[in-house]
Amino acid sequence: MSVEHITPETPRLAEFVVRADGSVRGDDASGGVLAAALPYVGRLARRVGELVDAGDLRRIETAGGVRLSVGLTWTPTGEGTYRAVMTQETPRTPPNFMVVGGADTAAAAHHCVRRVASAEGVAWSTIMGPESRIIAAGGEHASEAGHLPEIGTRVLALLRELAPHRVSYVRLQFEAGAILGAMIGRHCLFAFADGVSDDDALLATIDEVRAILADHDLAAIPTDSPATDVVEPTPEISATRPEPRTPPPVGARYRGASGAKAPPRRRRPFGR
Repeated sequence: MSVEHITPETPRLAEFVVRADGSVRGDDASGGVLAAALPYVGRLARRVGELVDAGDLRRIETAGGVRLSVGLTWTPTGEGTYRAVMTQETPRTPPNFMVVGGADTAAAAHHCVRRVASAEGVAWSTIMGPESRIIAAGGEHASEAGHLPEIGTRVLALLRELAPHRVSYVRLQFEAGAILGAMIGRHCLFAFADGVSDDDALLATIDEVRAILADHDLAAIPTDSPATDVVEPTPEISATRPEPRTPPPVGARYRGASGAKAPPRRRRPFGR
């Protein structure tokens, strides 16, 4: 799925550039919708690189109905230029798998994250559900990986943004590693690759994971607290509004109404 897959002979469905000023050169084959989405996707993805300390974002690769390869360069002010090539993907036949003890949803989910984490070049993997809830994590230092909920939330958001363009898998390539993300129903599987990984092998593994978890209700799995980056909740602001304070009445006829007596008025001696 990397740029090496794209040769001069590869039939291209679209080829376009989104400049740092937002202007577009070329045709994105979607009436401008995909081109408009890329800056938002780039901002989401760039922050992920900061969270995993992998350096700046260099490339976005996707798979699904089509393959999208986007190279990025950044201005000093953080604005990106996106050079995108879209090609047709060869359809894959989803496999059928059964895990021993597969009736246990939590066990199946943990088997799957360990399966992804065992792939060549992959350090750890995680499954996150709605509301940024981590339900399974596996691999080297997975329980110590910081900011898992924020990473997953951003990967899920960009996958949803790209979903109308037949994208179900994304690879965010940074200077020192890559984040891999895929939709698993309403959940998101994401992993960190700190070495060289085979995209085709990873796609086959994710197809396997989807097949294993297809009949499971992942929402029923409790939060995997040992692998969750615990974030203290922000104190809620009370919805009860304070009673307005009425200013004390003023004027001669209200003198003494507040309860405090006015000091006695000093009289001036007559004739002075």
